[in-house]
Formats: sequence, C-alpha cells, structure tokens
Amino acid sequence: MLSTYEDYLELIQTDAMRSGLSEFRLAREEFHNLTGKFEDGESWFELRMTMFLDWYLLDRVGQDRLTPVERFLATRGDELDPKERQQLEYLTGTWRSTFQIIEIKNDTVRLEDLAKGGHWLVTSMIPTLGFSQNDILGSRIVFFDGRPTIGRSTVLHPQDANQTILAIVKRARAESLAPRKLVDHLDKMRLKLDRYSNVRIQHVYRYPGDAIF
Repeated sequence: MLSTYEDYLELIQTDAMRSGLSEFRLAREEFHNLTGKFEDGESWFELRMTMFLDWYLLDRVGQDRLTPVERFLATRGDELDPKERQQLEYLTGTWRSTFQIIEIKNDTVRLEDLAKGGHWLVTSMIPTLGFSQNDILGSRIVFFDGRPTIGRSTVLHPQDANQTILAIVKRARAESLAPRKLVDHLDKMRLKLDRYSNVRIQHVYRYPGDAIF
C-alpha cells in the first residue's frame, strides 16, 4: 500500500528505470543545463538530486510525449487501487514556481506565486521553523492527501537577495519571459551563490543573459 509522497515517486522511478540508465543520464544533463550542475560530495547534492528526480518523474516529457508519471498511469495504472490511481493522477498536475511567503501559521504557509501569479495556502512537508515571512523560495506544490503541499525539493533564497529577485521578476514579466525559464534561472542563481559564497549577492543574482561571471 502506497502511503507517502516518496512511495509514489519511488514506484514511478522504478518503472522509469526499467528502460535503462541512458535516458536517466540524458535527463540529468538537461537538468544541469537548466538549473546548474551539481556533483556527489557537495553539501547541496542531496537537495539538488531531489529536485532533479521530481523534475524528471513529474515534468520531463519523453519521446512518447509523456512524463514518467503519465507513462506509468497509461501502462500500469490498472494495477493500482482507485485511491492510489487518483493520487498518481494528481501528480500529473504539480505546480513548480518561485514563491514569496506571506504568512506562516504552524505547518500552513500562505504563498504568493511570483513567477505565475496568484496565491496559495499550502501545508509544508518539512518543518516551517526555517521559514520566515517574506522569504522567497523555489518549490513544487503537489496535491497530496487531499490538500496542496510543498516540501522536499524546496530551495530557500537568502532574504538579502529579495529586492534583486523581485526586480528580476518584474523585468521577466515585462519582457514576457516564460515562467518556467524564470524559475529555472533563479534556482541556478541559488546554486551559484552556494558555490561562490564569497561573491556579493547582486553579482550572482542577475537577469538571464546579464551574468557577469
């Protein structure tokens, strides 16, 4: 019986890997190009690998024009009980974006979607003790256990970067930059800051194409 978010993703991943490692490796290179390269042994490796797996299993479209979760439903969905199948169907419509925290109350967080617009009231899979009002984070909203939830692949940007990020968002909207490209770019900038922590934030967080290093 599947019970946790990780249980469902492990099921999809096991099925996706049956076709071999070549597609997995290709997908990882694509993700490196989108959000920055990471290697085993780096302190941020586990988080970035989790982000990659979520993207690979839930977002990346293969040559058959299906994501791994869609492919599993199409080929093996009948093996699941109705509740499990419904949960997998919810995972075909997750929402990855860049958000700003408006309010925190226990494990409930009110978010403004900076990249795509709108507001969300979500439950956090991870402790909210590390969150503060006005924090900007990259995350994925999934509908799980009957409610919108964020959690395991959440990237927290430093508050010192807030003004710069908001300026980037404003320019992206003015220039009609695709929201997904904006989210990927901001995740890449956060990784760059991790790697070059001695560089000033305003030199790291730059608009796409304006990078100075």
